[in-house]
Parts: sequence; structure tokens; C-alpha cells
Amino acid sequence: MRGLATEMAPPFVLVAHFFIASVFFLMVSLGFLPFLFEETGGFFLTPNLASFAHLYLLGFVMMVIFGAMYQLVPVVLEVSVFSKDFAYIQFYMYVVGFVLLVVGLYTPSLTALIPYGAILTYVSMLIFCVNIFLTFGELEEINLVGKYLLVATIFLFISVTLGLFMGLVLGHGLFEINIISWVKAHAVGTLGGFVLMIVSGVALVLIPMFSLAHNFNDMASKIAFYLFCIFVPVSIAGYIFEFSKFLIVFAIFGVAFAVFATIYQLGLILAKRVRKQNDYWFKSLVFSFFSLFFSILVWLATFFVDIFRLPIVAGFLFCFGFLFPFIVGHIYKILPFLVWYDKFSPLVGKQKVPMLHDMIHANVADFQFWSMGFAVFAMLIGIVFQIYIVFVIGAIVMIFSGGLVLYNVYYTFTYKIKE
Repeated sequence: MRGLATEMAPPFVLVAHFFIASVFFLMVSLGFLPFLFEETGGFFLTPNLASFAHLYLLGFVMMVIFGAMYQLVPVVLEVSVFSKDFAYIQFYMYVVGFVLLVVGLYTPSLTALIPYGAILTYVSMLIFCVNIFLTFGELEEINLVGKYLLVATIFLFISVTLGLFMGLVLGHGLFEINIISWVKAHAVGTLGGFVLMIVSGVALVLIPMFSLAHNFNDMASKIAFYLFCIFVPVSIAGYIFEFSKFLIVFAIFGVAFAVFATIYQLGLILAKRVRKQNDYWFKSLVFSFFSLFFSILVWLATFFVDIFRLPIVAGFLFCFGFLFPFIVGHIYKILPFLVWYDKFSPLVGKQKVPMLHDMIHANVADFQFWSMGFAVFAMLIGIVFQIYIVFVIGAIVMIFSGGLVLYNVYYTFTYKIKE
């Protein structure tokens, strides 16, 4: 596997901003889970679900991705981030913007906040996109991972632009649009175009690195890349301009096949792994991609079966069965390295320094995985069969699982060399 240019990495404090904020907003969002049961039995587009989805996705998922991008783009592509000052400005503007957006979506009397939050969030993401684009401008050649990250950033720009328009519509009614179709286009652009392409791209770097996999065929990732590039834009345009249902379904199936190709690529990489240990990272990885596979199947079923709960089930599996364990599993691998490199690498050769695995409490991480798995299963049963107590029990266990993640993050940040 290609070496990583760690000397190109930005200051650790920059990445730490995003990682710390992501865990904070994760816990805030999980705190709302037990109160969402009534929202799971019907139509998916409700103010409470919209506010929760933005809190979880913008506060937790996107924060982690931004931090990872600022770390991985320079390290993998061997070029410094264009402007670290832009990154700090983006962070603070983003926090204020998306908090205003979430509060406006959640509180009927404060809907006037939505356009202001949308504008601030949009400008902050625009700063991120410009920063990434200018960083890529320094490259003479872009490899497959770079192509994934670049195109994903383009899709982010498109999807947040749609979000800005929707924010203006909801706040002031400045435009006449089919809000449901635009929400679907926004979701496809953000989750299918940005999040999944980022995951597909970084997986080509992180999974081989953590599993010690070599000499694997990456053809499936190349196929997935072009499928994403073709069918995500067609899906977005299909919803915005209200193309025929056949064309929209065809495009969505194209996106789904891109995801399946990505999952197949994961299998090819893991088949070549040297490190056979089934630790908390490996279990989280397998759980996440199985959940992604079934989430996509349920999503496809929504086009043929008219059951209100299916979009809820698909979204739930995607957010908590796929994104949550995938992100947390990689935090357990990435964060110790970043802290070690910042705090302990200067001490190498001068005194005893910790190993990376020492900086994560393994038993806590393992218990966190199993509690997360139980919580996902319980909440899924509660949603499908509309059993309130089962859903709430799962939600409470998920909060507990998130608390264990918080503990391990704190453990890593505050780790001290044992005498």
C-alpha cells in the first residue's frame, strides 16, 4: 500500500476541533432518540425527524468527515491543505449555522431561524469545498482515492445548494418547489453522492492499512466510482425536474449497484488481509457494511411497496447500522494515532512510549460494539412492529453505547505514559 505523507498533515488541534465536536453532538442527538418513537410509524418527512436527522448527520457524521478530510487529503495525496485558517473559520461558522437550522426545524415558533441557519451552514460548507478544490489544484495527478474525494466534494456543493434553497422556502416562502422531491434530491446528493463516495474513497486507504491487506484488485472500486458519477446526478435531476418514475428508479438502482460494488470491493480487500484478529474495528466494519447492504435493499423496496415505514427502516439502518459503527470503529483506529503522533512521537528514542492499542480501552470498545448491536436490533424491531417499549429500551442502550464512545475518546485524549 502507498505510504502516507504524515509530514503534510495539518496541526492536530485543527482535526481535534472536529472530532471533539462530533462526539459532543453525537451524544446530544442520541439523547433525543427515546422520544422519536411516534415519528417512526408514518410519513418520514416530519419536523422532528428532519431536525433530528440534521443534528445527527450534520453534527456527528459531517463533523467527522470534515476532520478526516482535512487529515487524509494532505496525507494521502501528499499536498498541504490550501488554508488552515479557512478550516477554522468553517468550523465555527458551521457550528453556529447548523445549530440555528436544527433549532428552527425543531421549534415551530422559531422557523424564522431556518434560512439564517441554512445560509451560515451553506457558506461554511462552501468554504470547505473551496478549500478542498484549491488543495486539489496543487496536484499534477489525481489517483483513484483523490478522484473519489474530489467528486464527493462536488456533490456536497450541489446538495447543500439544494438545502439552502429549501431553507429559504421553509423560512420565507421565496420559491415554489415540490419540497418532498427536493428533500429526496438533497438526501441522494448528500448521502449517496458525498457520504458514500467519501466512505468508498477512504476505505481504499484505511481498510488495507488497518487490516494489512496487499495486492488486491481495485476494479470494483473503479466501477463503483463511475456508477456514482453517472447515476447520482441523474437521480438528483430526476427528483428536481420530476422526470418519469422509470428514469428515477433506474438511476437509483444505478446508485445502489455502486454501493454493492463498494461492498464487494471491501470483501476483496479483507480476503487479502494479513491481520486476522477480529477486534472491535473489524466487527464494527462487518456490521456496518451488512447494515448498509440491507438498508439499500429496503430503500429499493420503497419504489415497489407502498409502506410508510420502509423509508424510516432504510434511513435507520443507514444512520445507526452503517454510519455509526463505521465511524466509531475508525475513530478507535485514527484518533490514537493522531494523539500519539502529536504527543508521543517526539519522545521516541528518549523514553518508553505507548503502543497505539494501549491508547484505547479495548474491553470498553468491545462492550460498546455489542451494546450498539443490541440497540440497533431492538430499535429496528420496535420500528418494524411498532412496539414502544422495545424501541425505547434500544434507544437507551444506544445512548449508553454512545457514552462508551465518549469515554474512549476522553481516554485517548488524556492518555498519559504509565510510570
